[in-house]
Formats: sequence, C-alpha cells, structure tokens
Amino acid sequence: SGVLLAKCSKSSCRRGCCCRPLQSALAWRDNMAPSSYRGSLTLLLAIFVVRTFAERELTELEVAVEEQLPINQRLGIEGRVPTMTEALRPLYAALPKNEHSELAHGTVRYALYRLFRQMHAWLVKGLIPAGQPWSASPSLSDALDHKMTQKVADLFKKHLDKSGFNLEETAFLAATLEELIFEEAVERLKRAYSILELPLEGTLPWPKVTQALEVYMMEYLFDGNFDPSKAADRARVKEIYPNWPATQRFIRKQMREVTHKAEGELEFAEAEHVVAQMSARYGHWQDIECRELKHTLLAYESRCQGRVDLGDFHGSAAGDGKWQFSESEQYLRQLGALDEEVGKMPSVIVPNYIDSPSNYIGSSDTYAVVCLDECLSLMSQLERAIAAPFATPAKIITVVKSFTSSSHPEPRILPAYLLRHLESIAKFHGGIVPLHGRLFAQWMHHLYPRECQYPFFSEGTTPMLPYESRNKTGIEVMASPEELAASEHAMNQALKATPLLHKIHETCLPWTMQEELLAPVDQSPKINEL
Repeated sequence: SGVLLAKCSKSSCRRGCCCRPLQSALAWRDNMAPSSYRGSLTLLLAIFVVRTFAERELTELEVAVEEQLPINQRLGIEGRVPTMTEALRPLYAALPKNEHSELAHGTVRYALYRLFRQMHAWLVKGLIPAGQPWSASPSLSDALDHKMTQKVADLFKKHLDKSGFNLEETAFLAATLEELIFEEAVERLKRAYSILELPLEGTLPWPKVTQALEVYMMEYLFDGNFDPSKAADRARVKEIYPNWPATQRFIRKQMREVTHKAEGELEFAEAEHVVAQMSARYGHWQDIECRELKHTLLAYESRCQGRVDLGDFHGSAAGDGKWQFSESEQYLRQLGALDEEVGKMPSVIVPNYIDSPSNYIGSSDTYAVVCLDECLSLMSQLERAIAAPFATPAKIITVVKSFTSSSHPEPRILPAYLLRHLESIAKFHGGIVPLHGRLFAQWMHHLYPRECQYPFFSEGTTPMLPYESRNKTGIEVMASPEELAASEHAMNQALKATPLLHKIHETCLPWTMQEELLAPVDQSPKINEL
C-alpha cells in the first residue's frame, strides 16, 4: 500500500487533480490520526489510489462482493484483477459462451482451472469435475464455499445463474480465489512461527526468519509420518527429500528478491510477502523435477510413443532402483494412466502418469502443486490463433503445423492418418471441430503423445491421491515385489509370442469416436469465415 500511495504522490493523476487531496489526507493520517487507526486508513487510501489509477469501472458483481469483504482483502483483490484479466483474455475468446454470450458454470470452472495451472502450476481443489463432465460438475459456489463466506459464495452463484460471467467477472473471481489462497499461506506461516516460538511483533534476525520459512515449506511438502513441529523430524528432512538443499536455495532467493537484502532484521509483514511470492513461483521452479521424471520414464519407452510397457515400468522399480515407478496396476488404472486396449500388453501413458495425483509435489487445504501441463501451452497457442470455440480442419492444420514441443523441436508435416482423424471429427460435428472436447483432445494426444494426455471418458477414471485411494477404495497403491516381478515376466512372455510393432501412431494408439464437450458450441458464425 505504501508503494501505491507513493506512486500517486510522485506523479500526476489520470482522472483529474486527486493527488493534492490525497497528500493532505496522508498528512492528517501521519500527524493527527490515532496510531491504532493508521493501518486501516492506509488501506482505505491505498484502495482509493487503486481505483483512481485503474482504467476500468467496477462491475455490479464486484461492488456487491467487496461490500462483504474486509478492507485488506478488497485491496489485494483489486490489485490482481488487471493481471488476471489479461491472462484470461485469449482463453475467454476461445471458450464456448451461453445464450448471454458469457461463460456458464462448467466453463468458468474450466477457465479458472486453466488459469491457475498455467500461472502457478496449482490444481485448485473444487475446480476439477472429479470423474464427471465439466458441464455436469457441481456449481461453482459449491466448489469454493469452503474458502468463502456463504454470503460471498451466494453472490457469485446468483450472478452466474442469472447470466454467466463476462471476462472481467471471471477475472474478479480468479483474483478473489488467489487472495484467499495467499491468506491461507499466511496462516500457515503463523503456525511455523508458533512452532519455533517466534513472536509476530517486532523484527527477527534473518536466520530466524529463514528457519520459519523452511518449516513452512516442510509442512507444505510433506504429510503422513513427517511432523515439522518435531525437531527430530526437521533434522532428517534431507534423508526424506534429497532435493531439500535446492529448496533451501529457492527460499533464500525469494527472500532476497522480496526484501532486497540478504541480512539484518525482518518484520513478519516482510515474511508474509516472501511466502506469497514463494506460493506463486514454487510450481514453476520445481517443474524441473517433473521434466527429469519424464526423461527417466521415456528411457523405457517401447513400441508406441508416449507409452511404457507395464512390465518395463515395474521392472525399472524392481531391477533398476527406480522406486518412483512402483504404483500398482490397480492404482494406475484408477489414475487413468493405464492403456489396456484389447489385444495389447498393458502400458503406462506417460503424460497421464506425469500429471496424476501420484506425482503431486506439495499441497495445502486449497490447492496442490502439480507438474506444468505441456499440452496446455500448445492449446494456448492454438486458442490465440483461432480466437473462437471451433474451427475448420484446414484452419487448425495451418496453425498447428508450425508448433514445436520438447519431443518435436522442429515443425513437421502431419501424417495422413492425423488429417483423416481431424476430418472425422469435423464430420461428426457438421463441418467444424470444437476445440474443447474429448475428440479434439484425443487428436492432440495423437499429435503429441508425450505431452498431451489421452482423454478417457470422464466417468471411466477416478484419480485420487494415494492416501485417498487407500481410505476410500481399499486399493493397494504400491505394487508388492511379487506384482513387480509378475508384470515384468508377463511382458517378456508376450513379447516372445507377439512380433514387435513399429512406432507408428496409427497402429498403437487407441482412437474412439466418443465425444464429450466442455459446453454446447454455438455454430452460428459462418464456417467459411473460419
């Protein structure tokens, strides 16, 4: 807030002469207002600056919601809305709209899911349909009311039910959710201070604050048998997590960038800012571990691109010491990471496995940190170019033929069978290809089998975290030594009886003409304009 106020006092206002009265108000705050009121007055004045310098008016929804929020939340949310709006703009243009030309429940959920996945590598709890189609998933307020007051949740739901959300309203909801997530991070930081018996008032030496931030990260990364409140557990963190020294370096780097110093005393407010930045940046920083996991798994890739025979997957755990590849066949099936097409040996689908709950990195009450989805970056490029919910096959081919990925660093000529599949989707939909449906996702999987997930029909899988799967279904998450050996033996026997297939997509990747759309697509624009 101090930076915002300084900005106004040092530059001219965009909406008339506002700075002189503001400077007078600041002088009154500093010289005459009771000290107990000064923090609230600063927040009120900062909100005034945000609204004065903003190049937009608040929507009816924003005004109604903000009346129910504390001042500090209002300030944080309003400061985030412009960034969220620009981040959502290309996706919003490409998503199907309702009869009011706005986003409906399921589409808003999808937009928020995409935003947080790409911006922070967050998988926000309640935004995933959990085995249901996006269009049939629970209402947005039902998904978010565990973090909002009932009155605020009802305001969002009432407006969404009435007409849907436009771009600014979707961005406002995203900013509200992000603010609540950051507030949760601050509460966990307070717990870390409490564990170390550190005061929240006054200042603390740099090493003490560093220690508190490390305890915060331990709670963020670990669960189960690890208790960061116990000194003995904190002492063995390197044994449990070999990458801990790199995590410590990440913490110190964020501290230096936020506080602009590397020693001295720090207030709790400064530690709050560090935690907010850590939460926002950790997902991108840790993605190197995801890329290493993918590289290791692809070393066992066999007949089909993006597939690893289950026997090789389990054999790597039993014989090569790759302990991370030891999930049971049942659990892999539940995750939607197993290809069991009739007539083939079971195989692990690499992008589905990388993105599964088995590989989530850290979590909080509101979200989990996951691997960055490489396919979403490809989809974003396509959405920017198309700027509509659907396109003709010719338009799509023109755009995607120049795409590159980690597996295909150069543009390529698309094989004939992919062109045929795209035409079959268009025929299914009367001449157009909806960009946000199961069939097009399946086409993207064929185009990029190492980056894009195979889209199982929504009710065919129920991905759960390991502990959730054990508690709710009784499935044994980790394969026993006997299962590991049996999988490898079954694969070897099958290879003796079956000739090795060439790595030709058309012969080894499944294709089914089952559609499932994000939302109904309005085909009113003329096809020849696409």
